[in-house]
Amino acid sequence: MTTQIAIGNLVCSDGSNIPLGPIAVTDSTAAQEVTSDPAFTVVAQTVGDYAQGKTITQGFVSAKTHAGFAYLLRNGVVETLIPVCSRTAGGSGSVGDLPLCKPVLLRAGDKVIFYTEA
Repeated sequence: MTTQIAIGNLVCSDGSNIPLGPIAVTDSTAAQEVTSDPAFTVVAQTVGDYAQGKTITQGFVSAKTHAGFAYLLRNGVVETLIPVCSRTAGGSGSVGDLPLCKPVLLRAGDKVIFYTEA
């Protein structure tokens, strides 16, 4: 069991960014929500509450090791997958923002869920 620090970024169609994390994600027993970064958004919020009405088109979520998967959850249903990467030496952490499977218009309550395989 390890604790990973999840961070990330989502890019909206208007060019604005939604910074994610840092959130401590512990072991692989359950996926956990990654909220907006309070250093930029004043308080940690779900992405749907922070940027309601914006369309996300790109992004990523990363952890130092064992990044599993990430997705946008809406009312208990996976709306889209979000690319994940590793921040280890020689890992995929420098890839930058990657396109989503499909652009998504954010609604209040939408959450970014992240799972590690630690």
